[in-house]
Amino acid sequence: MKTLCVLTIGQSPREDMHETFKKYIPHVNIVERGILDSYKPDEIETLVSSQPGQTLVSRLRDGSKVRLEKKFVDQELGKLVAACQDDHIDAILVACTGKFELFTSTKPILYPDYIVSQIVKGLFREKEIGVVVPLCEQRTEILDKWNEAEIDCMLDSCTPYQVEWTEFQKVAERMDEWPIQAIILDCMGYDDKMKQYMSRYTEKPILPSRNLVFAAVAEMF
Repeated sequence: MKTLCVLTIGQSPREDMHETFKKYIPHVNIVERGILDSYKPDEIETLVSSQPGQTLVSRLRDGSKVRLEKKFVDQELGKLVAACQDDHIDAILVACTGKFELFTSTKPILYPDYIVSQIVKGLFREKEIGVVVPLCEQRTEILDKWNEAEIDCMLDSCTPYQVEWTEFQKVAERMDEWPIQAIILDCMGYDDKMKQYMSRYTEKPILPSRNLVFAAVAEMF
């Protein structure tokens, strides 16, 4: 059996992803590690980003969300990647759709940002899409990310962590009126339940990044 190491920018295990593991890669052994696994709650509080730019969002073990500065995330992910090199794993997945520099590794590393952007580009070439992100403060960096992939998009936000379903409804209704071809849920925290809920309020196709990534991963194993 092949082994995939899933690295999260919050804490592991990511129980919210376990159904997705079973759906797409039940034949793969999963090892989970998080950059905050060794941190205590009071230590995490000192790491929380209050800056408007370069902020990433993830999930803690208790289900709550955490906002972290990109620079810190890059540093800690690099440590986890380095620690994986001597382990018996076949590939590493960075479980975040943020844009990262390539880490040095003898193991293949899968970057959701690149996987998602290329699939979306293939499906909706030269057509505008709607992109949903956890935080409105991420607007500039997310637009830059999609522009770099040569994809035009319009943004809205609602968090996949500590969910407020009325926010998902509002986003879906707004995007249903926009001149876009599809809605991309641009965070690994969005799941099928969120997609199905939003589909009540729009006829436009909704693509959770998580599904696109794990469907691609399944083909590797």
